[in-house]
Amino acid sequence: MRYYLVDRILEMEPGVRAVGVKCITLSDDLLNEHFPGNPVFPGVLLLEGLAQTAGRLLAEPTGGQRFALLTSIERVRFMAFARPGDQVNLTVEVEALQDESARVRGSATVDDHPIASARLVFRLIEAQGIIPPLFEPFWRHSAAILRGEFPPVTDE
Repeated sequence: MRYYLVDRILEMEPGVRAVGVKCITLSDDLLNEHFPGNPVFPGVLLLEGLAQTAGRLLAEPTGGQRFALLTSIERVRFMAFARPGDQVNLTVEVEALQDESARVRGSATVDDHPIASARLVFRLIEAQGIIPPLFEPFWRHSAAILRGEFPPVTDE
């Protein structure tokens, strides 16, 4: 994952609901050209923030053994912009959860005002099916950071 679009998970009800937060700053490289003189956080990255929050939520019921791979995005709505200085709350709620798939409803808000919403569909696969063994320690370390844990880096 090149960009972490969730700064912290604020609330977690495993398998049910999660709330993450992304603080938009003018120093985000993403705003340099989107748009010059009128910086707006790209809507597609709001969706990615929702997907990352959902991925964290969906990892809980499997003990982190399954990876949520985004397969489709439905019913997307953008209602307003996120700008530098905004704190975006990313809320995801599970609508359906099976062994190999999940569907969540997500919404992004700033100061309790909706700015985006979508339904996200995931395929749940074993980590070994998508993460090469060489990168698994890095992936697990990154997932721990997203959970708010800061484990030491090891040479596993």
